[in-house]
Amino acid sequence: MKRFRGCLMVAFIFGSGLLVGGFFGTAFGWITFFHKVTRGGPGAVAEIFMDRAVHDLKLKPEQKVRVKTILSETGGELRAATAETMPKVHEIMGRSADRIRGELTPEQRKKFDTFAAQARVRWAASAEARRAATPPPAEEGTTKDAK
Repeated sequence: MKRFRGCLMVAFIFGSGLLVGGFFGTAFGWITFFHKVTRGGPGAVAEIFMDRAVHDLKLKPEQKVRVKTILSETGGELRAATAETMPKVHEIMGRSADRIRGELTPEQRKKFDTFAAQARVRWAASAEARRAATPPPAEEGTTKDAK
């Protein structure tokens, strides 16, 4: 009976380790994925899509080239669309900050201004990192040439 209980205890500890390890491994995977997407920008999303497409769809080499070209062209279009809308976004955010400042005491405004300045620096650094991680758009006609 003692031997059975000992084996049962070892099996329980082993099973618990599997469950905990599986949980933390999965959580780590999701966190890594989330950070890659949110901090890597469009280039990271395209990379993840390509990895999945190659693996799940079993893309042939020539298909991989054409799909990569399509994603690159799409990235260029999205950058252009973003460039058009960002001035409006900055204007809206500036108005919002001004309205918030109007609701604060002078002491709170100082803290808010410091916080806002730090946020702008982080935002600019993040945007620069995303731009650096995003591949340049494909040359015109590349898609047709790859077919």
